[in-house]
Order: sequence, then structure tokens, then C-alpha cells
Amino acid sequence: MTYSNTSEIWNWLGKDAKTKVRGEIVGTSSTTASTNYELDHDNVIASSLVVYTNSATLTSSAYTENLNDGKITALTGAASGSVITADYDYADLPDSIISQMITSSDSEIDEDLGRSFANNAGTVEYLDVEFGQKTFFLKNYPVLTLTSVERNIAGSETITPDWETLTSGLGNDYIANSDDLANGRIRCIDNFPYEGHDSLRVTYNHGYTSTPSRVNELSILLTLRKLVQSAVYKSIFKGNDNFTPVRTNEIEERINDLKRQLKKNSISLI
Repeated sequence: MTYSNTSEIWNWLGKDAKTKVRGEIVGTSSTTASTNYELDHDNVIASSLVVYTNSATLTSSAYTENLNDGKITALTGAASGSVITADYDYADLPDSIISQMITSSDSEIDEDLGRSFANNAGTVEYLDVEFGQKTFFLKNYPVLTLTSVERNIAGSETITPDWETLTSGLGNDYIANSDDLANGRIRCIDNFPYEGHDSLRVTYNHGYTSTPSRVNELSILLTLRKLVQSAVYKSIFKGNDNFTPVRTNEIEERINDLKRQLKKNSISLI
């Protein structure tokens, strides 16, 4: 899961950053067997390609896209004699380069803000326990589900851990209501974990089922900044005064503003 996609990047750059192709005749199917076709242009933008057989839309599972080379491979389901047409958008940069920039931007977000905003499953975290401590904060939040909360009941840290599963709910071992989960908090009320290093083990799912809007915007802007600063972008658009869709000062200000907003949601462990 990425926080943005290549189609969003090109949409933010504006209509002059890409070229639309509609109703291109790709070829005619001679058999019902798997067939390969070449588009008139390469550097196809992800999610823009729609393939038709006799004007009927084919599902994306009926073929394989090669976006960088502008190819449709392993196309099936077209009856013999069918006219294959395609709609798509293409640009001057390979889609794979933009995808790499998005991955780099998303890593920067996670590193700068100290947590992941993706949908993360099966995270295992070990927590140190201080004397008398009853409230604990997980590194990642919001927590979608707590799979298990366990305390180490071994007699010493040097002994092989012996994990005892704790039970959630009033009258049981710990509380983690919806408010607690939103902040990554666990409150022990009985069978308290022993003092020591890695005395509490928590397995949980965290993040968001869909990317928050501010994180999506931040990912797009960070990617645009990387794109504008790249040598390949400068080479392609050098001297093109009619194509200046990115105002770097405004982008920088908005990036800093979004990071401040998202950091306000951080938990203080004071």
C-alpha cells in the first residue's frame, strides 16, 4: 500500500503534463488464444489503460500491462475477428520512475513522523516495564485490533521467556477501549506485568484501512518536489515556458504545514 499513486501525481501536474489517447486501434484478434499487442506510445500512466474488444470493455484480469514499453500482453477472451482498441494516457517519464519516487516519499513520511499510516498486520512489539507501571503506549497507532497481550512470567530475564496471555475487559487483566486503541494505549488493571526488560509482548494490527487525506496530499507533494529536483525532469521540460505547473515555494510551505499537523497527533510519553 502506497500513500499516493502515479495517476494522482500526473493529475496534480496538470493536463499539459500528459497526453490522452482515446479509441486507438490496437489490432484485430485472429484467434481466441492469448495475444500480444503494442500501443503507439510507451510510458503509459498506471490506471489509465482501458482495453476494449468490439467496443466492450475487457476486465484488467484479461491482459497484462507493460506500462513502460506500452505493451498489452497475454490478452485473452477476445473472439476471432474482434477489433481491439484502447484508451490511455502517457507521459514523458516512465511510470516506474514515478513509482520509485512515491516509495521514497512514503518512507520519508514514516521516518519523519515516527509511524506508519499504512494498514499493517501482525506487528509484534516488546515493552519494558518499570516498577508500578500500569499504562503502556505502543509505538504504532491507531491500533486496529489487539491480537494478543502477553506478560513474561519467567523468574528472571536470563531464563527463557514464559508468556502468559492476558484477557481484555473490565474485571479482567487490561483495558483497551476505542479511545485507547486510537492512541495505542493499554491500561493494565490486574495480573500486572513484572518489572524488567521486554516483559510485555503485544501483537497487533495498526494504521488505516485507507490512506488519510493529509497523508495522501503529503505523499503527492513530496513526490512532486523530488520530481522537480530530478535531472530527468529538468532535462525534459527545460526551456518550456508554457509548462510550469509546480511552484516549489508553495509546495515547501504546504509540506511543512502538513507535517506539523500530523505531528500534533503524536503521543507524548511524559
